[in-house]
Amino acid sequence: METLVLGIRACSQGEWRDGLTLLSRFEHRGAHNGQLPGLFYSYLGHAMARCEGRKEDGLAMCLHAVEIQPFQPVNYLNLARSYLLARNRQEATLALLRGLALDPDHRGLLAFQRRLGIRRRRPLRFLARANRFNRLLGQLRASSRARREAFRRKRKTEEVARL
Repeated sequence: METLVLGIRACSQGEWRDGLTLLSRFEHRGAHNGQLPGLFYSYLGHAMARCEGRKEDGLAMCLHAVEIQPFQPVNYLNLARSYLLARNRQEATLALLRGLALDPDHRGLLAFQRRLGIRRRRPLRFLARANRFNRLLGQLRASSRARREAFRRKRKTEEVARL
């Protein structure tokens, strides 16, 4: 079981080759009786796609991880990463959005969203993005969102200070 934890930790820290080695070793030992968490399949699948170029196998494992553990945001992150490796940006975006629906504040998902460059919807979809009304409404929406976030952070800080 220690090999499983070390493999997942290595992958989550970006050491994909080491993580792949540890997770593969754990899988080949067979001491798990088929009862493995979705994170195992998620990290192993993305590591296979990333390090060995086995994109189809990796995607299949990531999809399996989402099936058996659908409420784990990291599974969607690894699925989105694997779709991007397979040059399927549309599916990567969908997997990312599903993960963000589960946890809107997940750091990894938010960082991947910035990397993908997903924009928010235009305020008035029937007008072009560059239209001055859309730009103005978009700026208002962004400043409103920033004020809300600042208020939430301040409130959270005050709650922690009271404890």
